[in-house]
Amino acid sequence: RERSLSVVNMFLDEMAKEAKNIITAICDAQCKMSDRLLPKNCAQLISQQINKKKKEKNKKTIEIEKPGKESYRKTRENLTTMDKLHMALTELCFSINYFSNINVWEYTFAPREYLHQHLENRFAKALVGMVMYNADTNEIAKPSELLISVKAYMNVLQTVENYVHIDITRVFNNCLLQQTQQVDTHGDKTIAAIYTQWYSEVLLRRVSTGNIIFSMNQRSFVSITAEGSIPFNPEEYSDVNELRALAELIGPYGMKQLNETLMWHIASQVIELKKLAETNKEVLQQLRSSFDKPDAMRELFKRLNNVDNVLQRMTIVGVILSFRQLAQACLTDVLEQRIPFLLSSILDFRHHLPNGDPMKIVSEMASAAGIPCKVDPTLVNSIKLQKTEPDVDEHLHVCLL
Repeated sequence: RERSLSVVNMFLDEMAKEAKNIITAICDAQCKMSDRLLPKNCAQLISQQINKKKKEKNKKTIEIEKPGKESYRKTRENLTTMDKLHMALTELCFSINYFSNINVWEYTFAPREYLHQHLENRFAKALVGMVMYNADTNEIAKPSELLISVKAYMNVLQTVENYVHIDITRVFNNCLLQQTQQVDTHGDKTIAAIYTQWYSEVLLRRVSTGNIIFSMNQRSFVSITAEGSIPFNPEEYSDVNELRALAELIGPYGMKQLNETLMWHIASQVIELKKLAETNKEVLQQLRSSFDKPDAMRELFKRLNNVDNVLQRMTIVGVILSFRQLAQACLTDVLEQRIPFLLSSILDFRHHLPNGDPMKIVSEMASAAGIPCKVDPTLVNSIKLQKTEPDVDEHLHVCLL
């Protein structure tokens, strides 16, 4: 009895695995074709056209194969790899779909559930794999390119419903929602966690060293050093299109996680600034009462310690706030497209709330939707969490800063 049950289980599992492998192969091929349609691939065609005009007419140039050429057929008898994959998938799915339940002894096996489970696990791994994050070189896929690859993958998975009666929407909901959290159900890093780490520890750290600056006109971070001195172009990761794609990928939950990480870094800087104010407490108090004495101010200023450190920390805070403002605005843009009625309700709540917002519930809701608030609830919570003991001179330190 045990042996017959294990054989049935193994047979159904192998069949579902084979179907999953074929679907994965089709998905990979579709992702490559989607990648060839990206704007960056136009550069080759443009340079080829320019070279054609320059070169002599007699010389032959190698034609670059354009996307879509794989669809031209001289005859239907020539089967492509994709045709063979689709035929194999049709046969396997027909077998899986033939019986909704298989009864062995008092146990019931559902073949479709095997396929569903394999597809869910494979899709979750593929999502993280497509990020292409390399911890050694700090290379990572651009959010817009990742979004296109994810959509191509999802389009293929949706066609599986034509072959077998399974709920692919359930696969999408389970996997994509997990990718907005810190870790997935297996305890592995998600898209949201990887991008949060990359933006806060790689991009913004390079900004604070002075290689990159924030451009208000371009609404992006731009490099001010020679090309090639930084392993990536900051414009390609921090402009409006990329951050909108990021917001679409990781959703409000993922953006909230990014926001909390950024606010934690700001809270750390605030704590350090207060320590610097405490160190220079006496001199700063004298400076406050000597605004009308230029000579005394000059002498007192010389006695201040770690002045450059204060400026550096203030710059870091400014950089993080600029990036955060950009990311939140992009989140609001995406939500305006996706859930316009819900977003307008949040705006109405914030605008018409009587007696302010003493419990900070509406502020938190607005902040989660990317809407700016007078008092940022995430920053307030981060500073509260980092305060280990009550500070008696807190008001004085704030005034001195």
